[in-house]
Amino acid sequence: MKNNREKIHVFRVIPILLIIFATIANSVVLCFFNRVYWDEMICIGLLGLLFVSVFIFELEFERKHYGLAYNRATTFSRVAAAYIFCCVLCELSMYIPEFSRPFMLLPLIMCAFSNEVIAFCSSMYLMLIFILANGGDFYEVVCYCISIVFSVILAKALSEKSMRIYIAFILFFLNEAVSVVFYYLANESVEYRGLIYAACNGVVLFLFAAFFYDRMRRDSSRELDNRLLDITSDDYSAVVALHNDFPGEYRHAKKVADVAYRCAKEIGLDAHLAEAAGFYYRIGKWQGEPHVPMGVDRAIELCFPVELVEILSEYYGEEAVLSSPVSALVHMVDAISIKLEAMSKDVGLSTWNQEMIIYQTLNEYSSMGLYDQSGMSMNQFLKARELLAKEKWTR
Repeated sequence: MKNNREKIHVFRVIPILLIIFATIANSVVLCFFNRVYWDEMICIGLLGLLFVSVFIFELEFERKHYGLAYNRATTFSRVAAAYIFCCVLCELSMYIPEFSRPFMLLPLIMCAFSNEVIAFCSSMYLMLIFILANGGDFYEVVCYCISIVFSVILAKALSEKSMRIYIAFILFFLNEAVSVVFYYLANESVEYRGLIYAACNGVVLFLFAAFFYDRMRRDSSRELDNRLLDITSDDYSAVVALHNDFPGEYRHAKKVADVAYRCAKEIGLDAHLAEAAGFYYRIGKWQGEPHVPMGVDRAIELCFPVELVEILSEYYGEEAVLSSPVSALVHMVDAISIKLEAMSKDVGLSTWNQEMIIYQTLNEYSSMGLYDQSGMSMNQFLKARELLAKEKWTR
């Protein structure tokens, strides 16, 4: 992106601080309830700080490479929520018998909200810290390590609807089998109490894998669309502020967003991106001069998706050429809307001369080469022009 200026945003800082707090709190709770000596507690705390430093680095690395929800502007809020829940689950595991603790569930929860690397690393850390504080033996460590590996391997397959129930059953039986095998290796016997706890853990694992994992995973993968919908909703802070401070700009933005959304659907472009770009296309005008850099800075400050910020940075091709079909479409819609709004104040436009003005305006922009590098095909341009000509622009 031309205006790719990385900044520290409160939208990401708060989840990161929550992850740090959860890591420290988890270590303190485990050490306190297990009556760990102070020197050992300090060592466990130091390990927590080392882990969270590397973990945050990995989160940032994955974000910048679109490894989280396919959204470089992700806020880590989902990852933080999942991690905090896993910490709580880890602490509750103190009251569950050894070899029956739900460490196979942790990677599934983290996978649903992040990816396999983050899920594996966070689950292994939480498990090992639990063992250090709780005083688990070698067999218990190996038991949970194998459980986590099995869980991460099978997590991806849960996205396949035809395989989901089968994978859930496999996870149930693996959980039971691993628990029994390692309990026997450690004690040379099997207790019914351990079997019952392992079975209960397996049932929870089965239910999550069969009915909740895919839903959460799909919600995470749709984070970009959800974010675009969120920032164009009537109750979003920037929308409310625009409505209250600049009602004329608000009406214009709503019109451009609506038309851009419908046109994008008709010509096969990302409709939600077009809608958001249409609404915020003139964001720089709301901020002041220089309006393009000011608009981009405000969009980055609000943690808008990178694709949206890119379009806003290409406003009318003033500082960067239009580099995507959606950028070209939004420019077309905004330009026509402004043209017709200006002319309607002077003369009444009939349907006939309105169509002619639209055709003439867009042909002029096209002949200037404004859309040449946008990737918009001639067929898409002609279809969009036809749709805009038939649009009812008067309110």
